Amino acid sequence: MAQGALPQLRAATEPGVRGGQFFGPSGLWETRGRVTEARLSQEATDPAFGTRLWAAAADLTGVNYL
Repeated sequence: MAQGALPQLRAATEPGVRGGQFFGPSGLWETRGRVTEARLSQEATDPAFGTRLWAAAADLTGVNYL
């Protein structure tokens, strides 16, 4: 738990990080372990999926940010 912010810290402070890179744990289905560049799921890179996700969140919460 104490290391939970390490992926965000690495993304924000490491020299040479490029936009679009994603960092997370390197072990056991990317749920624990050393921080490394992680793979994005196909859904995470699909704009149509993102649009549907935001719409569902707005419907469920009653809050519309877009």
